[in-house]
This record gives sequence, C-alpha cells and structure tokens, in this order.
Amino acid sequence: MATSSKPAKLGFGATMAEVAALAGVTKMTVSRVVRQPEKVNPETRERVTAAMAKLGYVPNRLAGSLTAGSTGLVAAIVPTLRHSLFADTLEGLSDVLSEAGLGLFVSSSTYRTDVEESQIRSILERRPDAIVLTGLTHTSAARNLLRGFGIPVVETWETSDEPVDMVVGYSNREAAHAMTAELIRSGYRRIAFVNGPAENNERARHRAEGYLAAMAEAGLSAPAIHVVHDEAAIRPESGAKAIRILRQQADIDAVFFTSDVFAVGAILACRELGIDVPGQMGIAGFHDLEVGRVVTPTLTTVQVPAMEMGRKAGHMILARLAGKKTPRQRQDLGFSIISRESTRRAHKPD
Repeated sequence: MATSSKPAKLGFGATMAEVAALAGVTKMTVSRVVRQPEKVNPETRERVTAAMAKLGYVPNRLAGSLTAGSTGLVAAIVPTLRHSLFADTLEGLSDVLSEAGLGLFVSSSTYRTDVEESQIRSILERRPDAIVLTGLTHTSAARNLLRGFGIPVVETWETSDEPVDMVVGYSNREAAHAMTAELIRSGYRRIAFVNGPAENNERARHRAEGYLAAMAEAGLSAPAIHVVHDEAAIRPESGAKAIRILRQQADIDAVFFTSDVFAVGAILACRELGIDVPGQMGIAGFHDLEVGRVVTPTLTTVQVPAMEMGRKAGHMILARLAGKKTPRQRQDLGFSIISRESTRRAHKPD
C-alpha cells in the first residue's frame, strides 16, 4: 500500500525551511526573495512566492535586521483614528513607503502627550527605521528619546524652525488668519470661533492666534472662543451643540469651526432652527473633508495638503535612509481657502 506524502504545513508557524522544501530551493534563495527579490530569477521568485502564500509564511524581518540594520518598518503616531482627519496623510505615507518595500505601523495618542511618549518608548523597542509624528508638541522625555535614537523623525501638520529632526506641513496660524479674513471680506462682522483644547495641541493654539489676529486687524471684537474640550468628541453633534450655545451667549453672524466635522453639524442644526445659511449665518470649517463637499449648502473651508504631507514625509524618510541629505529639513506646503455655499461671496477690493 503506497503511502501519501506528508501534507504541507499550513498557518503562520511555517518556517523558511518548509518554504524552501516546497519550492525546491535553498533557504538562502527564500531569504533573497524576501529581502532582494529583484536579484532572483523571475521563475524561481514566483515558485517561492507561491510556496509562501500556500504555507501562510510570514518573514521575520526583525531577525534579518540584526545584521542589515533595518526592520523594514516605519511607525506613525496620529492623535485619533476615530474619523478621517488623518487618513489621507497616512495613505500618502503608506503609498510611498510600500513602493519602497517598507511597512507602516500606526497608533493613536488620543491627543495626549503622555500617551504619545509611552507609545514612542514602545515603538523604539521594536527598532523602527523611522517615526512620523503629528504636530510639534511632545514631552521633553519624548524629544530626548527621539533625538538620541538616531533614526529619521518627521513631524507633520505644522511648521517649525526647530523640529526634532525634519518637519513638513503648513502654518495653522496663517490658515486660520486667512479664513477669518475671508469671512470679514464676505461682510460678516460678529464672527465666533470654535476650537479644540490648546494645552497639548499647538495646531489648536496657532489657529486661535490666527483668528484673534485677523479680528483685531479688522477692528472687530472677538467673542470668547468656544472650546470643545473632549477631543474624542469630534463629531457633528458637537458642532450642532456649539452653535446653539453660541447663539445664546452672543449676537453672531458667522462661525469658524476648527473642523469640518463640527461645521457640518452646525449646518444641520441651522436647518433645524430655521436659520438661513449663508444669509443669516455664515459657516466655515477646516480640513476640506469629503463630508463638507456633499452637505447642503456645501462647506466653505481651509483646504490643507493632508495627503501630500504624508507623501513628502515618506520621501524625506527614504532619502535619509539612503544616506542622502534632504535638501530642506523644513517644508511648508501651504494651504488654500475654498469658498463654497455656506458663506457669502467675499467682496472684491476696490
């Protein structure tokens, strides 16, 4: 009675030796397919790749990194994963890294610097090739860890003359100033601003500074800034609640929200309250999310280069890993004011 051959072992516990046996090659060839596939004959590479897929083999890149000096992983920390604010940046970063064969690990700091510091410590234990951070506000310990570890670090979503290492973004102060000035040119005079907490978020702080500066330059009195203290509450309901509170506290004719998510909620609340937007109330947002383009009326907003920030960060990392000096450690990508239906048309200067 003939005996059947032993079935291939399935699952993530498969070894390189089992892949090599199934593909009819040496372990060295399997390793080369994983790390330098362009140096392997296409037919052989296809056999090895098929064997890895059949066995569910997951390469241990960390083991190879002990000699190669690379884990093939880049870490990114964003404030939140609850909505799409930072999704475009992560997508742009991932696109560039994946083309170079690097993986992306993502975590959320929940807008807390102590959580970010803890995550940085944990990430560095895994020896990433680089780290991408959101914003400039970090604990002193986190900054010292990053500077002392010797890997590329890119801060995003703001600009700075003194980054930890490299920075790519735009000026939140200038963006908020420009949007406030646009509302003033549109004929609004009693403009309120809805912001997030500024203690651990320089982006919120700089936006408040830009708003206040534009109001002062126009000789207008700025109502007290309404702060949504729970950063996790970035949802339309928070914007709807904010505009109801503002209308009770002050005589306003426009509201500039630090997030499109808030602004869309405010538009829906105005509809329920019978407030004409943009005639009686102008509504403006920040970020240019898709939801603002489909709400009625469509949302006037600050468009920021979210995806381009991710792509630029990726290219800066790749250049540094290749041993090249980046031409600029600080890249300001700018922003745009997008005027839509939720505000009146700005008056053209004489």
